[in-house]
Amino acid sequence: MEENNRISRPPSPIDSPSPELAAVLPKLDAARNDLLALHRVLLHAERVRYEKLFGRIESNGAFLQLAMHDPWFTWLRPMMRVVSEIDSRLLDRGQPPVTVVEAETMLHDAQRLLRPDAEGSGFQKEFQALLQDSPEVAVLHRQLVRERE
Repeated sequence: MEENNRISRPPSPIDSPSPELAAVLPKLDAARNDLLALHRVLLHAERVRYEKLFGRIESNGAFLQLAMHDPWFTWLRPMMRVVSEIDSRLLDRGQPPVTVVEAETMLHDAQRLLRPDAEGSGFQKEFQALLQDSPEVAVLHRQLVRERE
């Protein structure tokens, strides 16, 4: 995944975590980066589907507004909520250091989003549909699954 998506933190008590926390933090960071990469590809694929039905979106700014406010894109928002939660929890110096339980919960939430499911949540259903419709989404998803094996 791209290096520029990595969380860059100043030194803190979390930089000398317990062995349990030290084991989960790299997994959490990797899951966050995977979600960002997948989100980028899903946004592109969803833009293609949207434009097929409603016509060309005139600019990236117009697309950003649609992605943030149009109900068509609502299903993607849980992914960014998980990424935002991870970032906020790991970067907010006004909070106590993240615990093993919190880190494992955020990791579980991230991993759940990487599992498409035709019978699952709105996100998982739409993700499953895009896996069928978009070779780009399917290739990235397979790559992410292989990295986790």
